[in-house]
Amino acid sequence: MIYPPGQGKSGPFLMQLWRDYLEQYADKEGDAEGQTVAAAYQSVEVLMALSKTIDRDERYNSLIDQRLSIFREGAARATEFRDHLINASFSIYNSLNTLSHQLTEGNPEASALIGKVDDQVHLSTESAGPVERSAAALRACFPLLGLITIALDQDQIMTPAIRQIEQRFAAGAKAATSDWEHLINALYRIVEMFQAFALLTDSDLKDQVNQIATSFKEEDRTKEVVLKLRNGFCRLFELGHVLVTHIDDML
Repeated sequence: MIYPPGQGKSGPFLMQLWRDYLEQYADKEGDAEGQTVAAAYQSVEVLMALSKTIDRDERYNSLIDQRLSIFREGAARATEFRDHLINASFSIYNSLNTLSHQLTEGNPEASALIGKVDDQVHLSTESAGPVERSAAALRACFPLLGLITIALDQDQIMTPAIRQIEQRFAAGAKAATSDWEHLINALYRIVEMFQAFALLTDSDLKDQVNQIATSFKEEDRTKEVVLKLRNGFCRLFELGHVLVTHIDDML
């Protein structure tokens, strides 16, 4: 497992975030649902940290803090695994919504797509059950992350890989026969797209991204739903932490 150095301005905070992830995961030893929640919640924290790190003029600071507060209030109220899953899924969606605004600022077509996705996710969750709502939130994350990744790929060096991930997302959605399968498909494709996102940010992250990708594949041998969810959220946190730590070091 990777242990990021954290030498930038937010290094101590990011190191503590990493320690919290390891400690919370270890505290839930033998409890797959608890470990899944721990990894999902730390994913929210690291994505929010990424938004704050790139928000150098603090234009999005109040929005990030507001969404972070909503997330933490939801975590405090949740009592069941599915409640935590809903809170984590929508908080990850909110995080990627913020990031998509930050990284495509000034692009009217991107703004229109972000607004359309936001309208759709709210409509699709008005009367849905907890797993369906979580799946809808993560499915809505995918086009946002795709938008960010495509925006970074100005030289189109990752276009084939991005298109392959999009095709796998569409094929997985078509083949899914349950809300759980939709949820896992969305989460896994998010992890794959985040790998491309990280590599486009800096190709020097290749070794670390590949190490996480190897863990992702190794832990996907299980057929158990919760273990697949745990695998996806763990890898999402680790990728997010590698990326934000690297950006923080550069800034």
